[in-house]
Amino acid sequence: MRERYTRQITILPSQIDAFGKLSVPETFDLFMDVATEAAEEIGVGMGFLQKKGMFWITVKTRVRFLKRPGILDTVELATWPERPVGKRCNRYYEISSGGEPLVQGKTEWAIVSVLTRRTQNLEKLMPVELAYPDGPICEEPFPMIDEAFEGASFAEHIVKAVDIDLARHMNNVAYVRAIVNAFSIKEWKKLDVQQMDVIFRSSAHEGDVLRFRKRRQGNVMDICGSLPDGTTSVLARLTLG
Repeated sequence: MRERYTRQITILPSQIDAFGKLSVPETFDLFMDVATEAAEEIGVGMGFLQKKGMFWITVKTRVRFLKRPGILDTVELATWPERPVGKRCNRYYEISSGGEPLVQGKTEWAIVSVLTRRTQNLEKLMPVELAYPDGPICEEPFPMIDEAFEGASFAEHIVKAVDIDLARHMNNVAYVRAIVNAFSIKEWKKLDVQQMDVIFRSSAHEGDVLRFRKRRQGNVMDICGSLPDGTTSVLARLTLG
């Protein structure tokens, strides 16, 4: 059982943005996918959890962009878990080339019962023989984002079939795409996003309309995506260049 799950990948045309670099949403996609593969390898993947009436959920996630790889670059994709304490744990990610970190990230995960919707004790579910490597990255705590946004929304997103995942709610990365799509290419380039923290609050479903509001202070922009009844569905913090 590997301490770190690694594999080489090539950045494909379907994964790049208008600037020829690995796109922000596709980076989140890669990290979600490699986490799924790694969980299967250590025996706590989707099949194992389905038999127990449980499923993984993403609580918070962070991606830090140091030097995004470009089209047809071959890079190493790695992930490893932090030792769980109680009902949540972090999983770390890194894209590197020749030992140089290009993109780093971490996600706070939990396992939830399908029946009760309550989080489960991760220490009891993870394999006892699993080794937890040293080397946490993006160690700063996830931000506490004030949900009291003023003013009108600056963008809307109608949740469509393509946004929906196996659990029948809006996929985590679909929120990231919706946030990126709230800006023009010119606006997004000017923002020069160095890090993106995303905090998931309440699930959105097909047909829902997400309304996005924003506020900026210095090199930090906070974004709130809310449902028509005012419930916060997602919060994001963009650290800008």
